[in-house]
Amino acid sequence: PMTLWCNGAFVETITLDANERGLLLGDGLFETLAVHHGKAIWLDEHLLRLREAARELGIPFAATDVHSAVVAILKKSSAATEILRITLTRGPTARGLTAAATNPSLIVSLNAFDASKLPAMVRLETSTVRRNPTSPSARMKSLNYLDNIMAARLVSKNADDDLLLNTYGHVACATVANIFLLKGDQLITPVLGQGILPGITRAKILAGVSQFNLIAHEAVVAPRDLTSADAVFLTNSLRLA
Repeated sequence: PMTLWCNGAFVETITLDANERGLLLGDGLFETLAVHHGKAIWLDEHLLRLREAARELGIPFAATDVHSAVVAILKKSSAATEILRITLTRGPTARGLTAAATNPSLIVSLNAFDASKLPAMVRLETSTVRRNPTSPSARMKSLNYLDNIMAARLVSKNADDDLLLNTYGHVACATVANIFLLKGDQLITPVLGQGILPGITRAKILAGVSQFNLIAHEAVVAPRDLTSADAVFLTNSLRLA
């Protein structure tokens, strides 16, 4: 069962204002975190990314409220592995794309998660959906997730996930994951600015590969680089790697 917190209290269901921007326009952000025995993995890093994106979008981010909600909901943790999702929207506003946020909505949920069902190997095919490096939503965990949704829905029966190129034809990511290539002692991932999310797990791997005698590189990656690599793997905050 889902544990749900909305705007300061535990609730069974959420009642939305008819002018809620998150619903009407996808005007909001989210973070998903792995929870292990009641502890949210890399919580500070996820909250920092959320706060920075909210500041850029002009959505008020009340750090104390967010932290209190997370602490309260984690006390309800009852499984070894769970998913914590934090959703922040501009809330109900007046009409108009530039309407100011005066009452943002904060929704936090905790769901059971069976990590054993994650595939150990993933088959990729190239999607017809392209990532736009100039779009702010390509580098944020935006509620407007239509490109990722369509890419995932277009995956054929011969693949498990889609490889998304950007509008320049360079490798960007998978539908919900960053991508890495191993070539000898070089660990390579698409550089920021290529239409990718600055993943939390991605950053952890880049910071820690030297202990494995690997050299990390952020670069422009061509599709042909994937087929010539010694190994390719995906990362996100639920798979971890």
